[in-house]
Amino acid sequence: MKVGILINPKHGHTMRAYSELVEIIRRSHTRYRSATTTKQWPGVEQASKLLDWGADLIVILGGDGTLRVSAPVLASANVPVLIIPTGTANVLSRHLGIRSTRQALQLVQKYLDSPFAPRCEVPVNVADCFTEAGPRREHFLSLAGIGGDARVVSGRTRLPTGLGWGILGYAYGAGRALFAPLISAHLTTPQSSGPPRQSPGGHAAPGAESDSQPNELPLETTTANYVWSVMASKTARPAGPIPVFDRARPTAAKFELLAVELSTTKPGDRLGEWALIGWSCVNRRPAAHAAMHYWQGTEASITLDDPAPVQLDGDLIGDCRRLDLRAGTTALTIITAN
Repeated sequence: MKVGILINPKHGHTMRAYSELVEIIRRSHTRYRSATTTKQWPGVEQASKLLDWGADLIVILGGDGTLRVSAPVLASANVPVLIIPTGTANVLSRHLGIRSTRQALQLVQKYLDSPFAPRCEVPVNVADCFTEAGPRREHFLSLAGIGGDARVVSGRTRLPTGLGWGILGYAYGAGRALFAPLISAHLTTPQSSGPPRQSPGGHAAPGAESDSQPNELPLETTTANYVWSVMASKTARPAGPIPVFDRARPTAAKFELLAVELSTTKPGDRLGEWALIGWSCVNRRPAAHAAMHYWQGTEASITLDDPAPVQLDGDLIGDCRRLDLRAGTTALTIITAN
């Protein structure tokens, strides 16, 4: 067996986990090769080189962003992946039952002893982002969002010097994003997906074209809304312990989509509305609040009157006027605990 190791060295504990991983591999007399990501080269090239070397298993030391970038290459190669979660949020690994580096290292040991370990297939989803510079195709595994939820990520990247990063960064970004202005969005979905409640301005639009290109989605129903954010999720708890997407699963064929249509703009009223939404989520009834509009589907297109930020698996993509989402037809094979 050959083990390829893809390392994102952003966090200090990554290299400590790497040292322990190498010891485990050496004790099993297994060949290995390592590659480190950089800001300029976040993982695609490194993953490709490890596969060209002949890796039978790819171990990723990193978080959701490292997985997102390398997923298309690894899924195409049909090589199993084992995650050692050393990122900030580690949303996907948490939802697959891998909650610590210690647990993941034990999983590596078990796999090297006997490669017949449990595994799951996680679809690699497609996001076509239409920016002022032109269309840009990206991929994601857990969560895509445009508007307020992407502003959470944007706020994190502007964290004042000295406050640190990690979960604190997301908390800081969230505090700023909660009061973000609403955006005018046109939500377009296949009729069979069941779009969210239609506003008085909504209208139906025909369409039955091939989905081979970003601008050729077979979309049939368009709804106009003022929203805080629109999200498509494959994970139930993308923002921590509170469930937001009850029906979302990493291995599911469909997204659970959510349009958050807040009714207030004044800061005091907005804070009260968020408190009620949070209470509904804590009680596992997020759809009970009138602002939370859920539906399921394999495709969605969000077109905005003005550009707004887009995030994919916690990576800020940039401002877009349109975001087309499609559930993946290729899948990443991931080793799991059970």
